[in-house]
Formats: sequence, structure tokens, C-alpha cells
Amino acid sequence: MKDEKNKISSKKLPQNNIMNSIDAFFSSSPIKGMLQQMDNFFGHAFTEASLPVETRETSGEFIIICKLPGIKKEQITIETFDRYITIGVNNEEQLETIDETIPYISSSYSMKQHKRSIPVPPYVKLHALQANYRDGLLQIRIPKKNIKQIKNDD
Repeated sequence: MKDEKNKISSKKLPQNNIMNSIDAFFSSSPIKGMLQQMDNFFGHAFTEASLPVETRETSGEFIIICKLPGIKKEQITIETFDRYITIGVNNEEQLETIDETIPYISSSYSMKQHKRSIPVPPYVKLHALQANYRDGLLQIRIPKKNIKQIKNDD
């Protein structure tokens, strides 16, 4: 009986060693740092890129509201497609630093582009949309098509 227990426990040891080796590999310093960087990148990359959008509907129109604080009107683009509206924000920044004590000029350029597509219902007149941007708030108003109500006579 003891021999059988020794055989069983000796069979489990190599498997435990493999699992311990795999755990040690992923928890070692270089790999752990790389995995943490990937988590940080993918965890924050998409939350920063999205534009906050709210949609509303009244009896006569479909309304899209997008909060864009600190953005200039010239940075905003609105594109229409079949049943989508895409709102884009282009943010270009150029920074130049001149140090007169030593002949040194530092120049940097960055560009960020955020886009968001919003589906619109098929019963709106997409060609007749009106957009208004004021105080960091973009409002897009799309009138609805004329809806005919049919009365059912019993």
C-alpha cells in the first residue's frame, strides 16, 4: 500500500514542478513588467479615446449631444454615412522651447484624433441635420420623416 502511495505522489511531482515553473516565469520581474505595461496600455487606451455622447428623441427630431470641453469649433468634424454619424476631433499641438543661455531649440509635435460613430434610426432625414457647438457642447439635431398614422376603423 505504501509503495502505491509513493508511486502516486511521485507522479504528481513533475506536474507540480511544471506549474510552479510556469507561475515563476510569469511572475518574474521582466515578464511581470511587460504584462503590467500591456495591461496599462489596453486598460487606458480605449477609455481616453472615446467621446462622451448622449442621444435623445422627441416627437419631431433625433438629438445627439456630445460634450467636448476645451475643443475649438475648427477641430470638430461631422461625417454622415448611410445610417451613421461620425464625430471626429483633431487635436494638434506644437511646442517649441528656446533656451537663450545655450544655443538650444527643442521642438515637439503631437496629434491626437478621436472619432465616434453613432447609429441613427432609419426614420430620420439625415441630409437635413443641423449642428450647433457652443460652450463645449455639440448638439446635432436631425428631423424625423413625416410619419403617417393610419386609423383602424372597426
